[in-house]
Amino acid sequence: MSKKAVIEAFRAHVVPALRAVGFVGRQGHYLRRQGAVTHVVELQHSIYGGRFTVNLGLGLEWLHPQVRWIPEPVLGPHAHDCTRWVRLGLVTPVRADVWWSFVEDEGSLEETMTRVAADLREHGLPWLEAESDEEAFLRFARDKLERSRSRQHPLGCFIELRLMAAVLAWRGDAAEAEHFCQQAGALWNEERARLAEARRLYRHRHPDRAPELPQVPDLQQELEDLIEPTTGDSAFSASAAAAVRRSRSGQP
Repeated sequence: MSKKAVIEAFRAHVVPALRAVGFVGRQGHYLRRQGAVTHVVELQHSIYGGRFTVNLGLGLEWLHPQVRWIPEPVLGPHAHDCTRWVRLGLVTPVRADVWWSFVEDEGSLEETMTRVAADLREHGLPWLEAESDEEAFLRFARDKLERSRSRQHPLGCFIELRLMAAVLAWRGDAAEAEHFCQQAGALWNEERARLAEARRLYRHRHPDRAPELPQVPDLQQELEDLIEPTTGDSAFSASAAAAVRRSRSGQP
């Protein structure tokens, strides 16, 4: 069965429930924005065919991705590019990385998509709602930071320290955010070198994009500006204002 048939079945049996609660999108990629948080529901096909899964993503609008030389879809981020993402099956009672299988007939695919729609309605969408506030992101950031600690990085890795500092700043914990920002700063040169090498490899593999390829962003400076902006409104207030403008215009 073709990838197109799977997308069409997803559109017919799953998407109406997503659109009813504010999601927009196409081709198995759907988003909605609630304040500073982007919710993503995305279909993922198996490279072997005959099965698929669904990914859920939670993105923080004001925390820009560290890799910016790979173009982001016009609609918005993929689930795996979000601050946090998970397979739908892991937030159901099964608590497993579920891939749904179907045989080569329309009835089998329809039955499978009906189960997916039920899992999204009963577990996936409630998970997105429950995990979108500051406290949920703080728990996630603490857990990621703890798991990133090692003999080489006893305080944690740069990306996890950056996330921790940013979420604390979002909560208004300026002093604690500054503490983690300083720890991140001590690792920034190492992280910048890693990103520069990743960019070099991407440029080598995509020579057609070389002339306009963005440079490695100064993530540490961005973090410092996020925590203590020197001019204008903070990124948090700007993000909130943008969300209001989108809601008035009907955009995601």
